[in-house]
Amino acid sequence: MPLATRTPPSLLPHYLAALYALAIAYASLQPFAPWLAPAPNTPFFLFAPFPPRYTRFDIAVNVVAYAPFGFFVALMPRRRPPLGRFLVAVAAAAALSFAMETLQMFLPTRVASVIDLGANIAGATLGALVGIALARSGPAKHRITELRRSWFVPGRIGDLGLALLAIWLVAQANPGIPLFATTFESLPDVGSSALAPLPDGDFVVPLVQGAHSGLQLLGVGLFLALLLNDRRRAGSAVLLLIGTAFVVKGIAAEALIKPSAWSSWLAPGVSAGIAAGALLLSAAIWLPRPVQVALAAIALLSSLLTTLLAPDLLFARAPLTLFTRSYGHLLNFNGLTRTVLLLWPLVASAHLFALAGRPRWGDPH
Repeated sequence: MPLATRTPPSLLPHYLAALYALAIAYASLQPFAPWLAPAPNTPFFLFAPFPPRYTRFDIAVNVVAYAPFGFFVALMPRRRPPLGRFLVAVAAAAALSFAMETLQMFLPTRVASVIDLGANIAGATLGALVGIALARSGPAKHRITELRRSWFVPGRIGDLGLALLAIWLVAQANPGIPLFATTFESLPDVGSSALAPLPDGDFVVPLVQGAHSGLQLLGVGLFLALLLNDRRRAGSAVLLLIGTAFVVKGIAAEALIKPSAWSSWLAPGVSAGIAAGALLLSAAIWLPRPVQVALAAIALLSSLLTTLLAPDLLFARAPLTLFTRSYGHLLNFNGLTRTVLLLWPLVASAHLFALAGRPRWGDPH
């Protein structure tokens, strides 16, 4: 009598924790220069006086930033008791935060503070508690596991794909970058004049924005479709992805940018590109799987190349005058999300070729 096959445990929390730790390191250490030794007699940040300018917003940002990391790490050690999960998550967050704060002492543009360390640990603690509660909830855990098993390709390759998709979706929270784009708007950073219309006859930027967004939508949509077990679910899954991206971008725009610039993340060229990409995607999801893999990779890589036709888009800086806040955390957030969105097509394309060897929809796995 053959032994029952056992489904291998999901590594999705591990991938999410690793990717999120890389994001924290990038946001904590940018601009990565100049690296200088602290001045003589500078006390270690644990024993230094509190920074003179510190707001509740700064503390809240640090708490929120580390909460997902604590959540993901708490879901990793499956066989540990709840207390063990909690201690692992808090210890990992404390070690990561301590390393980042220590390295920030060598960056004159950053400020290492024990307040940041405490806020980061507090955020990870909250996230770990939520993760433990989820792990101990039998019905919730069963529903999530069943959804993962029935909808998406199994194994580590599927887990990594879902982690990449989650990271892309979170990066959409930057309203300074148009929907399904990877670069900031080409707008002069001069107050209200940043909203001035393009000169008559200047159609290059809207055209590039449209091509960029359309290709991104086609590539990301096919990436999701290739992660599904059943082709018949591709339409609803892609619609859910697009709708979620709209909601994330809209909420971020409402919260972070000025009312007069609320629609800047959905420019006319972007809207036209999204519409064209959606039409192409509706037909592409029915193509043979190898064709989809090739088309998705071509679309994602081409979306990066289109920006070369308009260098102003590629090198445009974050339009800080559009935002309602001017805190240093905003600079870190802008830099992190832009880097993620620029690197994502490259990493996703490499992952697509690993998916190319998966069985076709409907075949046994």
